[in-house]
Amino acid sequence: MRQRLRCFLVLCIACALLPLPAHSFGMEKGGAAPKDNPDLQSTLSYEGASALAYSLLPELARIFLNKSGVAFRNIGEAGAGAGFKAVIEGKVSLGGLARTLSESEKAAVAAWQIIGFDALGLYVHPSNPVHSLTRAQLKDVFSGRITNWKDVGGADQTIVVFTEQLNSGRATLAVVKDIVLDGGAYGPVKEREDPMDCIWAVEEEPRGVTFATTSIAASKAKIVAVGGILPERIHVSSGTYLLSRPLVLVTMMPSGNVQKFFEFVLTPEGQAIVGKFFVPVR
Repeated sequence: MRQRLRCFLVLCIACALLPLPAHSFGMEKGGAAPKDNPDLQSTLSYEGASALAYSLLPELARIFLNKSGVAFRNIGEAGAGAGFKAVIEGKVSLGGLARTLSESEKAAVAAWQIIGFDALGLYVHPSNPVHSLTRAQLKDVFSGRITNWKDVGGADQTIVVFTEQLNSGRATLAVVKDIVLDGGAYGPVKEREDPMDCIWAVEEEPRGVTFATTSIAASKAKIVAVGGILPERIHVSSGTYLLSRPLVLVTMMPSGNVQKFFEFVLTPEGQAIVGKFFVPVR
């Protein structure tokens, strides 16, 4: 699984250095027929991954407004699943996912584009003496097989796992389930509304642990290495950090102002903004 993800990221980054395909969409074509909605074109809207909604989309939207005169009506952070559903149902102009698109998802949208790469950080309380966990240890912790920190080099105290709501469809849960749990089930967890809530919980709970995007890493929580590797930019861009993931925009309206926004995100100016929070794709 690790080798597969590493190869995927290296391939995506290598492909991102090539010119964009010269088709009318200016983005990767999906399998669904394009639709249009004048209301969603005149004023744009976003729903999806909170990793994108917290900081990146507001700044991209602000600069795009200054350049084009086109504003965003709203930028939601309900999660990847909710964002994808909203796009398919024609409720928003574009959606965002912080994970790989499945083939069925590519077939269900009119267009999609990888705009950068993120990393999930493993957060613990700053007093926790653990500095690194292996993938096998993470699987045992998040599946509930290991329940005491002393079994992974920490203090003799119960492990408290915090996650976003398990039925929320958020991308972080899917990535951890696929890569860490090998598709298996989570063990006992304490659920919180969003990634920031999970980090705040770990800051207050000495026994706590959680995964969250490193784009909101400005906190008191401590990031633990995975397999001895920290989620630093060089390790994310090379694919050597296990919990790296693509950032993807999807739409049913690959034309007009939506197309202009997609194209803007891939310009040097747009990618410089992406680079302030994540690893840019170009």
